[in-house]
Amino acid sequence: MRDRADVGSVLGEYYALEGLDLVAVDGGADLGASLWRATDARGRRFAVKWSSSGSPAGLVLPAALNAVRPASAPEPLLTRTGAWWVDTGGARLSVMEWVEGTSAMETSLERKGWHRLGQLLAALHELPLQGEVLSQVPREDFDPGQWARLFERVDAELDTAPADQIGRRLAGLWHQNRAELRAVYRRTLELAARLRKREDLPSFSACHADPHLGNLIVAADGRPILIDFDDAVLAPRERDLMFVLGGGVLADMAATGEQQRWFLEGYGHHEAGAELLTYYRGLRVLEDASELAGIVLDLGNTDEERHEALGHVSAVFSPTGLLAQAQSAAVSR
Repeated sequence: MRDRADVGSVLGEYYALEGLDLVAVDGGADLGASLWRATDARGRRFAVKWSSSGSPAGLVLPAALNAVRPASAPEPLLTRTGAWWVDTGGARLSVMEWVEGTSAMETSLERKGWHRLGQLLAALHELPLQGEVLSQVPREDFDPGQWARLFERVDAELDTAPADQIGRRLAGLWHQNRAELRAVYRRTLELAARLRKREDLPSFSACHADPHLGNLIVAADGRPILIDFDDAVLAPRERDLMFVLGGGVLADMAATGEQQRWFLEGYGHHEAGAELLTYYRGLRVLEDASELAGIVLDLGNTDEERHEALGHVSAVFSPTGLLAQAQSAAVSR
């Protein structure tokens, strides 16, 4: 975490903002970023992010979406030179408007909300792939190597019993689900190889890549607003639809069949590809289980951080969690 003085100094150099009050924001999943809430002398609030991960897509895509569907995403604030971000200190500094509203994890969307979410993702997926959207947003390459390697490392590390109680609880959970995890790992690698060779893939769209309810804000007027586009990618629509179809990724807030129907009423007809959904769901299993387990195994993290990560691992392995969904998808293929 960069300190307040450092962030304030860089903001003053590159942005026309005065009298800033900066407050660090905790709880983000991006371990390579510092996030701050800034309030200027006029009372305007902004999200300030200094990140060494992700890509500029997190700024380009919200601006493109807002151009066709206003106020659907936070708007980037331009620098003094008219740029959407600045590369400084070995990372990318950006400022976006602070989105006011309630997290969709803390309120019920009801039928209208799911319908609006479907319309919002449809608008995103129908964006023209041109200009900076085409040049700045990465393209799906069906290479699961990053998460496959992390899974292999964590799986091997858990062959040896961890030294403390939190680690041993993780090992117990992992070993109970190891056969299923390894099956998902193998299937995901096989599907990746097959998808890289397919010549009949559907056309690619601009995808958020992480549109779960935690990245959705409901404004006072009921309007859904997507935030955190850092993992945005040009990919088949299934990259995003996986977060709703089949139940989504949140074990404690799985999308019901009725909610999925409401979503599709707003989204419109799309014949989802089973192979793509299975691949993306398997990839998410590897990502979530391995990254969270890595936090538990890292004794440099606090006990609170490790306990929280262990709880999230348990959710991945729960009856409504991602692992069960991935197994169900494999059976139904």
